[in-house]
Amino acid sequence: MRTFSTIVLAIGALASLASSQQCQGNTAICPNNQDGVSPSYLQCDSWAQTYTSVDCPSGQVCYANPNVPNTIMCAPPGSGGVPSAGTCTGHTAKCASAGQSGEYFSCEPWSGQYVNNNCPSGLTCYNNQEGTGVLCQ
Repeated sequence: MRTFSTIVLAIGALASLASSQQCQGNTAICPNNQDGVSPSYLQCDSWAQTYTSVDCPSGQVCYANPNVPNTIMCAPPGSGGVPSAGTCTGHTAKCASAGQSGEYFSCEPWSGQYVNNNCPSGLTCYNNQEGTGVLCQ
């Protein structure tokens, strides 16, 4: 019972801290500005001008979006955006090393950022002829 009370108090303290931070517009940040740690993020309530805590989808954690300031993305742990892959638009993808491995980058259209992805086990990644997608063979 004591452990449960401690957890409830800690969650309450975090919620209080989040709601006391001032914000403007439609901004979102990861708690403590730490990528890949929290399963939730802080979204600005523009009417109240304070942050509220929002959960990422199950199994995902918060990452800051390096391409669009003051926005976040939720992704599986260890799969945050790959700034070195460049920016992207739409539902595009490209191989990390075409014909050499199964690793590729897929675009998260809302963020304009590539994220890590892999072909199914044993398959190799090839870029399609249009240069907008990949084939795993």
